[in-house]
Amino acid sequence: MGSCCSHSESREGIQQGGQDSQRMPRAIARQQQNGNVIQDVNEQYKIYFDILEQQFSGKGLKRTQAYKSHIDIGQIEKLRDIFWETRVEGRQEIWQILRSIINEEEETGRFLVQEAELKPIKDSFQHVYDKFGQKYDVPIFCINDPIEFSNEKFEDRGLIKNYGNETVKLLIRSVNLNGKDMEVECKQNQSVVDLKEIVNVELQKGNQIQCESMKLFYRGKEMQDQYQVGRYNLSNEAIVIAHLKILQKT
Repeated sequence: MGSCCSHSESREGIQQGGQDSQRMPRAIARQQQNGNVIQDVNEQYKIYFDILEQQFSGKGLKRTQAYKSHIDIGQIEKLRDIFWETRVEGRQEIWQILRSIINEEEETGRFLVQEAELKPIKDSFQHVYDKFGQKYDVPIFCINDPIEFSNEKFEDRGLIKNYGNETVKLLIRSVNLNGKDMEVECKQNQSVVDLKEIVNVELQKGNQIQCESMKLFYRGKEMQDQYQVGRYNLSNEAIVIAHLKILQKT
């Protein structure tokens, strides 16, 4: 991983620990359903990082714009794991190769790119195409460490909103539930990530279903992991649609 300098989505949802109940998202916004990737993958993470114009980190395939972080290195590592572990678009073997390149020397990285028949854009593996024309975008925080950490807290910027701890009962509907809605309860100030965990536990306990990934939708819009449940104005017994990718039993 590129080190500081030398190797050269509202901010709701960051885990601060202690009395701060905000959560770090586990799955960030993904590729659009029609297969077109968002043009600037870093735009999705601007709630955590400020890109520094005309400053760069890393060399060769790992050269990216430099950035300042509003979260600490432990949270960055967690966000990196989230990114790599939640890729659903493209081919998994390509994502594994891209992830491995980060820890390799330049010569080895270029060899891996060539062997996998990847075409980097602007000689950087931040954006590459595979031989089938599928585009893969890697955010800069997955490639290099920040060159600066901000001392400004999210609370001071007025970007965290607490919706309170009132409990709401939801009905989870999925094609995997054989036409029967599943009841779950969560609090308005819990994150969508927390809600997914609750749903996942109930799926395993009541339906013996294990999920590899999950997307939740309310009134046609995907519920984003970094937001609190209260943001979606869910009333008791509101119907939430779950799109599940089932983990296949071996």
